[in-house]
Amino acid sequence: MSTFQDHTVIKCYLLARFCGLTVHKYTRTGWKCSVKCDESGENGDAKTGKVRERVLYISAAEILSLLKNFDFIDSFTDFRPLQVASDVQLTAVNSLLHEISFYDYLNIEKNYQLFMLRQEDRFLLKMAQLMYRTAGGSSDETANFEPYELLGVFMWFSSVKEYFAANFSHFFRPAKEGGELRREDILPAMQAQIRALTDGDVTKLQAVYNIDCWAALTELDNKAREAEEFKKRNRQNS
Repeated sequence: MSTFQDHTVIKCYLLARFCGLTVHKYTRTGWKCSVKCDESGENGDAKTGKVRERVLYISAAEILSLLKNFDFIDSFTDFRPLQVASDVQLTAVNSLLHEISFYDYLNIEKNYQLFMLRQEDRFLLKMAQLMYRTAGGSSDETANFEPYELLGVFMWFSSVKEYFAANFSHFFRPAKEGGELRREDILPAMQAQIRALTDGDVTKLQAVYNIDCWAALTELDNKAREAEEFKKRNRQNS
């Protein structure tokens, strides 16, 4: 949600996902889409299991009308994640990511941004494997999640990001209007956060990775506030 100023982009993705639509291209009669229908005498061959793929054209007005069904995503505030998920019954970490290491937080954030760019569920899966843990508190990179569980992970972290933006307002600045995140922007952004916490001292790197993400974000927010105050004083003195 932080990448796109307009939630319409996300709603379009959800519409296609929930309706099983494959979007092909835009034409004069609307967006050309296809959908696989259930097995029946009309839609496919029940004996062979082959399913007919139907083509339909949806106008922009029809899409906007359908998108109203997803108005609930305009705010993810206080979203409650599933407490148990995956094929091996992993348990959700704290809903606001308390006691999650800064290193794990950075990886969750990285995969969230990659998902927003690429729209590939493999990034949601990596997030889920970090946000759900075994009884001993460790992650399980072999765990598999159902599509609805991955959607829940996306909505959960979006809720966390809204909360962080409200509580660490100096560090989490709104994206510039019209500015689109690129994949090559993600790593430098992460490196800048790490450098700010280590003050450029690589011997502190592991300690920074291990600290609670809330402690790290609190310090980053304080540094951002101090930088804002410094710039403000310089402008006043110039």
